[in-house]
Amino acid sequence: MAPFLLTNANMGQRGNAMQLTNIEKETIINFNEAERTASVYTHNEALKARLLKLCQTHPEQVRQTAVNQWGGLTFELPKKWLKVAPPRVLSPAQRAVLDRINRQKQGQG
Repeated sequence: MAPFLLTNANMGQRGNAMQLTNIEKETIINFNEAERTASVYTHNEALKARLLKLCQTHPEQVRQTAVNQWGGLTFELPKKWLKVAPPRVLSPAQRAVLDRINRQKQGQG
């Protein structure tokens, strides 16, 4: 199935659309133990762009399943692609190397 495209026809006139507050612009990830796929509903622009790109590059695994009148998109993807990871912690030596590289780049620009 081809990805949905946000248009005035399927979303209503943008000027008349109800504006959501930031607290209402949710991202919901839903999966269960029985199925191999997860559902991701989001209003986050960066995540929507990333998932739409995955729909194009991996159409067999990722598909957009819904769009709503407030700009939220729903996608289906393999749940094994989901990952929760803590931020990377750099050692003092790694930090020093990155600082040196950044100083060199700033000197070139």
